[in-house]
Amino acid sequence: MKISIKKIIRAMSIIMVVIVYITTIILSKSYIQTDNIFSMNNIIVLGVLVLIAYIVSVIVSNKCVMPIKRIEKGMRLVRDGKFPDISRIRKANDIKEYKQLTDSYISMLRVIRKNTFDLNSQQSKTEIILEHMADGVIAFTTEGQVVHMNKAAMRMLNLTENEDTYDVICSKLNLNLNFDDVMYLPNYKSVEVKADIDDLSLSIVFAPFFSDELNPMGVIMIVRNITDSVKTDNVRKEFVANVSHELKTPLTSIRGYSETIMNGDLTYQEIIKFSKVINQEANRMSRLVSDLLQLSKMDYNKLSFNKTTLNTVEMLKRVCEKVRFEAEQKQHKLELICAEQMPPIYVDKDSIEQIVINILTNSIKYTPDGGLIKIYAGPVQNRVYIKVIDNGIGIPQKDLDRIFERFYRVDKARSRKMGGTGLGLSIVKEMVDGNNGTINIDSKLDEGTEVTMTFPTSKE
Repeated sequence: MKISIKKIIRAMSIIMVVIVYITTIILSKSYIQTDNIFSMNNIIVLGVLVLIAYIVSVIVSNKCVMPIKRIEKGMRLVRDGKFPDISRIRKANDIKEYKQLTDSYISMLRVIRKNTFDLNSQQSKTEIILEHMADGVIAFTTEGQVVHMNKAAMRMLNLTENEDTYDVICSKLNLNLNFDDVMYLPNYKSVEVKADIDDLSLSIVFAPFFSDELNPMGVIMIVRNITDSVKTDNVRKEFVANVSHELKTPLTSIRGYSETIMNGDLTYQEIIKFSKVINQEANRMSRLVSDLLQLSKMDYNKLSFNKTTLNTVEMLKRVCEKVRFEAEQKQHKLELICAEQMPPIYVDKDSIEQIVINILTNSIKYTPDGGLIKIYAGPVQNRVYIKVIDNGIGIPQKDLDRIFERFYRVDKARSRKMGGTGLGLSIVKEMVDGNNGTINIDSKLDEGTEVTMTFPTSKE
């Protein structure tokens, strides 16, 4: 049973008045007869005294209880996450003991307010960091309920707010991983699994987290996008396989023809014929190694570009002369069309010539005999464009996005037959980038190809 301080003070005041009054009557025999203690007059006087005592006790109890009420009200506000007005708590604190209690309470409030501010500030910083992390983070309670899930996790795992349990998330990812097995892992231990969501490759790490007493408090789930790493690894494997294949094919021919020559019983004409094949395959290997070395230098930034101001028209004329013999062998017609006011370009002389030669050589190779190849050049904004258009076999639309990949060929058999290494356009792309240029290829199958490049007219 709860007893109010107000009621205790009031009851004690009345009891004290009654006791004092009766004691006074008994001791005052000279004024009042003892047998008339409970006379009507005495009762009336006692009633008046009790009423006065009650009124006084109400005033006193209110005075005593009001500071406690204020503190209680303040405690309720703190419980609800709010803070009371300290000036109102200090009000009417004339009693020494209450003043000490109030001062202690106010000191406690200040400590709580500071700690709450620090905690909220730290929590806000943590939430901001988690929300802006590239990695996904999901925290689970010991019951497997989600207590935090950042936007990166929702985006990568394609989750909604309704998917808020460990079992639901693992089921969606097709992960057969028991929650208890993860939560009771030894400290600093984790479990890593791989998963594919749509076109993303993900690395997912599960690890328990503990209290200061090393009691399990839940499980943390870290989701990392490793798509680029997987693609890079696949490209590396494909690159090694392609290099091995490209070297194995000519080596097989060289070994076969050389063994045939060594075995003898060949005519002079046959020896000459086989020797030419060996020489062709050796040259093919030499071109491949040269292209690989050039790409390697570009990858490690060891290929320097000595940029200078270059006359665009003269450079294009020199390139056309270098490929004219090759074009005439296939009865191709080369046309160079330049704008009248042609500004110079700021590029590396050797690399720009190699870029245009590679593009023209491809047009010559993949255009049927008697084709037409046009080279256009002119200013565009603060740059110069160079455009090569042919009416060759063209490139399928599905292959255009991969045309600059190393060793990628639209028609592997046809490319090898024509002596290509599959690295020409990769080298072109690297050189164009090294000269602060741009390159775009537009093509239609059996209609022709259009290659557009732009280069700066001054140092950028």
